[in-house]
Amino acid sequence: MVQKRLLLALIALATCGLLGVPAIAPVDAQGLADRRPRDDNAIEPGGYSLDDAVELAQSRDRAKAVKAETVEEQGRRVHYIRLLSAEGRVWTVRVDAATGRMQ
Repeated sequence: MVQKRLLLALIALATCGLLGVPAIAPVDAQGLADRRPRDDNAIEPGGYSLDDAVELAQSRDRAKAVKAETVEEQGRRVHYIRLLSAEGRVWTVRVDAATGRMQ
């Protein structure tokens, strides 16, 4: 079932590309950050903001971010960024907000 959904999504993306219709709007990390609840202690001093993490992931993997969010895991803030490559591959990277370490 998951494979069928992925195949349909890839076909839709390819069709949009052939028709010149944008399939996915580029993510505005600042806009995403503005919709999050404000927390002055959200990022440790010297840490990485959601915007920083999106820029790191996009440049490292040469892909566009299509979704980004920050969550708390075991007392640490972690940014999850979903990326889309030019070839249509979709994957998620995890960025530690304190260190910038990507997984």
